Amino acid sequence: MNAIWLLLIAAVILQSGNCDSVEIVGGKEAGLRPYMALVRTPGKTFCGGTLIKPDWVLTSADCTIDKTTTVDLGVRSIKATKEKQRQKFTVIKSIHHWKYNAKKHINNLQLLQLSSKANLTRDVNVVRFPETFPEVKPGSVCDILGWGRTDNKISYNSDKLMETRVAVIEQKSCVSQWKPAIKITKDMVCTSGKDAARGICIGDNGGPLICGGFLKGVISFGPLLCGIPNMADVSTRLTKDYMKWINKETKKRP
Repeated sequence: MNAIWLLLIAAVILQSGNCDSVEIVGGKEAGLRPYMALVRTPGKTFCGGTLIKPDWVLTSADCTIDKTTTVDLGVRSIKATKEKQRQKFTVIKSIHHWKYNAKKHINNLQLLQLSSKANLTRDVNVVRFPETFPEVKPGSVCDILGWGRTDNKISYNSDKLMETRVAVIEQKSCVSQWKPAIKITKDMVCTSGKDAARGICIGDNGGPLICGGFLKGVISFGPLLCGIPNMADVSTRLTKDYMKWINKETKKRP
């Protein structure tokens, strides 16, 4: 285990006192979210994603993609593979943001071109983008979703899509929590469950941060011990420059 994560674990233990007090991360079952994508590469990574065009999904660059990767849309239950609204695809092209840096967690975005266009329905549809891209104000209430682990004490992902509400926190507070391990930049947005045990966990990265009904970010990383009250989770903030990159890459591909 590297020194950065040892520092983060120590910080979490000091601030929480009791690591076993974590409640269910994600809060409640989300039901069906039409834009939500399940991205899986057997034996490697398990991530969330967001349908942004009929044949394009946005996820995080730290999700490993190869010829075995599948993307499922219209998922209520992972195990219920025969649900009629469910649509399954392979990935024919993956594009990391050209300035992605895994060590620094910056520009943590990846585009996935699906093997065909999704059939857009009430159960499967594209996410809503905002018209402008200002920084998300501290105190804004946002939703996070994913099939990741729901507790520090378990080693498996949730069968059902989970969601919870978190609040955007001051950049200064987030910077303070993560230094010196990771530098928090203006292209990141930090959220917290405040005094409650809510937040992201392993398997939730790549999923959407939804604020006011619009996509405002892509879940990037959080503390190793997830769902600790007052700890900051970090998402890549959707900016005007990122939207230019998304539009450029998705328009030039057939």
